[in-house]
Amino acid sequence: MNIHSLKSLKLTKEYFIQKVLKYFNRIFRRDANMDDFDWQRYPEHYQAELADIKKSHTQVLTSGDYVFSEGALSLQKDILPLHSNARLLYETILQLSPDSLLEVGCGGGDHLSNLSTLSPNIRLYGCDRSIEQLSFLHKRHPNLKADIGQLDITLPYSSQWPVVDLCFSHAVIMRIHTDDNHLVALSNLFKTAKKYVVLMENWRSHDFMESIRNIFEKQMIPWDNLFFYYRISPELNKPHIMIVSPLKLNYEPLKKYDILL
Repeated sequence: MNIHSLKSLKLTKEYFIQKVLKYFNRIFRRDANMDDFDWQRYPEHYQAELADIKKSHTQVLTSGDYVFSEGALSLQKDILPLHSNARLLYETILQLSPDSLLEVGCGGGDHLSNLSTLSPNIRLYGCDRSIEQLSFLHKRHPNLKADIGQLDITLPYSSQWPVVDLCFSHAVIMRIHTDDNHLVALSNLFKTAKKYVVLMENWRSHDFMESIRNIFEKQMIPWDNLFFYYRISPELNKPHIMIVSPLKLNYEPLKKYDILL
């Protein structure tokens, strides 16, 4: 067995261990508000997830792998497809056509790298709470043209943070359960975004629609209006992404949160 096989085996083992620990945490933990992960071990879990996804999906795009045309993102080469979540996320962002964007919880940087490949003119920002994750990003994408920094999105908002057209998260806010930290995190997403917040999360982890309305009423969102929309994933044939904007958009309005569940 070569070194690459050993590394893959180790990551798969870490992924399994994290799944088991997460399961028993939910059963035995004393604090019902505890976050899903031991964040100090999250980088190991994250890399194990990447190793698992790599078996069936392309993770890092090169020029020409996919083409965005007439509002749709389509595969052009004989390669493994993107994960359905990633394809829907990129397609939605490209439809919104922001000049700048921030990914909260950018991890290893694949989303930012792929968006750079698909639309090189977007100014990209990424943040993550983990130094280890950011170190992994720089090793995985050494030539990524993006402003990357360490940031805990549950901390009070700072005017030093970037202000962008669009802010998005993928499987980030769903993991934050301690006290009201997820409300602070959501508020910060909206404070960095001028036009759009795009969320792809586990919709059962929080009532995101109620949470966003709540912080809007408390003036924790610096927008004049609040409109909710959703898009259906063709692969899953169900609503799978939320778009929130102060603008009226040409998407299906999200009137009841239950449609996401």
